[in-house]
Amino acid sequence: MSEKTGVDMISRRRMLGVFGAGVAFGIGTPAAVLTVSDAEAQTPGVEPRQGQRQDQRSDGTQQRQDRRTDATEQRQDRHTDRTSRRMARRKARRERAMARQEARNKRRLARRTGSAAKSAKGTGTTGTGTTGTGTTGQAPARQ
Repeated sequence: MSEKTGVDMISRRRMLGVFGAGVAFGIGTPAAVLTVSDAEAQTPGVEPRQGQRQDQRSDGTQQRQDRRTDATEQRQDRHTDRTSRRMARRKARRERAMARQEARNKRRLARRTGSAAKSAKGTGTTGTGTTGTGTTGQAPARQ
């Protein structure tokens, strides 16, 4: 029962020695062997990074310019729409004012012809009501 397997026989000192050997081996190997590069071979004189950056810059500049153009067009559309709405409101206002004025003139004309017709009949009163006042609230003119 006192039998020990090979794994149980490794002491701390031996483990430290193995660890130290691994570190020494790692330091002794060149860095080029330890690191793996994914870079592709490039021909001398060609710098694709700057070309890519230039393309990215031009793409970004173009996108920014497109956004500005779109914003300007939208702003002009809003301005045109606002102006047309304003003009429509003004036109409607003028039409309503003209309709009010025409209705007012018809009422005045109706009052004038109505009072002239009554005085021509010989009633002797110029007003339309019993108190002698018209719809304007003014007293009849003196004779």
